[in-house]
Amino acid sequence: MKKKPVKDELTDALRRAALASGRTAYALARDTGTPYAAMWTFMRGKGGLQLTTAGRLARLLGLRLVSAKRKKG
Repeated sequence: MKKKPVKDELTDALRRAALASGRTAYALARDTGTPYAAMWTFMRGKGGLQLTTAGRLARLLGLRLVSAKRKKG
């Protein structure tokens, strides 16, 4: 059974930044301490990352995760 692509703002932003960095899934996995299979799956849009991994990836890419409240309506 094929997995559906994971879509959300955080995942999409991290994936775009990772792809724009020019680094391979292997290099990102190595530098974040993440299993290669998990990073490969993430980079191809077939899965997400655990929050701790997303934080390490963001830090590696020079990004910051910021909490923001959304307006109702």
